[in-house]
This record gives sequence, C-alpha cells and structure tokens, in this order.
Amino acid sequence: MKKDSLFLGVILAAAGLFMIIWPEGCVKAVVILLGIEALLNGMYQLLYTRKLFPDTTFQYSVLIRGMLSIVVGLLALFLPLRFAAVMWSVMLYVLAFYLLAGSGLLIFSIGKLRDTSVDRRQFVLEALISIVIALIMIIIPIKLGTSLIRIGGTVIFLIGAVYILFYIKNRPEVREPIEVVDDISGDLEKSNE
Repeated sequence: MKKDSLFLGVILAAAGLFMIIWPEGCVKAVVILLGIEALLNGMYQLLYTRKLFPDTTFQYSVLIRGMLSIVVGLLALFLPLRFAAVMWSVMLYVLAFYLLAGSGLLIFSIGKLRDTSVDRRQFVLEALISIVIALIMIIIPIKLGTSLIRIGGTVIFLIGAVYILFYIKNRPEVREPIEVVDDISGDLEKSNE
C-alpha cells in the first residue's frame, strides 16, 4: 500500500475520534463548512455558471441561486458565532431549506441547459447530493443526531484503523542494496587475448 493510504487512515481515524468525543463540535463544524461551501458556491455561480448559457431565465435563476448561496453562507458563518447555541440547530434547518431551494433552482437550470452542449452531469449530481443532505438535516432531530454522529464516528474511526493496520502489515520491507560485482571487464580482457 502507498503512504497516502496511511495518511488517509490517520485522517479518518482522527475525524472518527473527533465525532465520538465531541459530536456537538462536529455539528458546528458541519454548519461552518456548509456555510463556506455556500459562500464559495454562490460566488462561483455569479462569476462563471451564469455565463454558460445566454438565456435570460437561466441567468436569472443562477443569479437568484448565487445570491441565496452567498446570504446563507454568510449567515451560517457569522450568525451562530454571535448568538446562543440555539442558533446552531436553527442554522441546520436554514441550511436544509437553502439546499432544497438551491436544488430546485439547479434543476430548473439543468432543464434550460438540455439543448446545449454543456455537460449537465455535475449539476445533476450536485442537486441529488444537496437534496439528500437536506433531507438528512430535516429528518434527524438534534438529540438523535448526536447519537448518529457518534455511531458514524465509530465507523469512520474503524475504517481509518483498518487502513493503518493494512499499511503496517503490507508495507514493503527495507532491504539493504545488494552489491553487484561487475565481472564484465575480466571477460573483455580474456576475449582480447
């Protein structure tokens, strides 16, 4: 196995331990990471995706989605940091609504791109992932969510441990280089005689 497998195992094991020991912190990290993703996604929508197709309804839908992403991203980053812990759970529902609304706008945009040469697979995948994440955020209550985060952390930790053990068990042995005696010069002298 390569050293990147060891690195992946260590990262997974550390993330799993983090999820087991501090599940509330994991929820906070997810909210902040989703906020950063929403902010960056909104800027990308406004700067690049809007220019993919000259149709005005497509451009307006991308503009609305981009602005919504930026607003929700800023809220997710700064609102929970200023107010009580209740904002973390409220922000989870706001992010879930954003993901559903953004997916609806994205599906509309995908429909507009149907007759173009633009590859739509990444947009379809983004919409599906957003819908699944939003449904998970809505369905799982906070108390049950903490238990599920710990269970998920245990699974991730075990996967990381397996990566590390496989690396340790299958790492190549370090051998000393074998000294090769080059006897070609002796053969050449004999052939010249």
